[in-house]
Amino acid sequence: MDSRYRILVVEDDDDAASYMRTVLERSGMDPSVVSNPQAALALLASTTFDLLLTDIELPGMSGLELTQRVKATRPDLPIIVMTAHATLDYAVNALRLQADEFLFKPIRKPQLVEVVTRLVEQARVSARPSNVVLAIGAHPDDVEIGVGGTLAAHQAAGDQIVILTMSRGARGGA
Repeated sequence: MDSRYRILVVEDDDDAASYMRTVLERSGMDPSVVSNPQAALALLASTTFDLLLTDIELPGMSGLELTQRVKATRPDLPIIVMTAHATLDYAVNALRLQADEFLFKPIRKPQLVEVVTRLVEQARVSARPSNVVLAIGAHPDDVEIGVGGTLAAHQAAGDQIVILTMSRGARGGA
């Protein structure tokens, strides 16, 4: 998997779009910037992104409507909604539509980088398939005593652990 985060930015203000692109690029990310929601939907249909960063007030469709449409088809894609017009209604609606974060403009570089990094990493961890580890022992406690440390490491990595004991614990394995 590519370690560079692919970010789709939907921003109709040229200065804000340029700022977002510059901040994300200088942080080692790969931003694609579009100025309207229709272009964003077309790009989302053809390209895989790690995160969507959208303004609320956009031409033709609001960022909240865009969030709702994207979450209907890509519920796993983290979405950050941002606005320069901080109202409680915007924030509540964004969170109701399952936006992962709501930011007020102007967004400082450290805040933008931290939020994007955190959301992409969380999404990547939750998308990572876990392994199923099957540990087989002849008697009760064989597995735990013999490979307890290994099982603990698998547990810490998020793997599912299944232990199969081949006897009921009676002497002689009967």
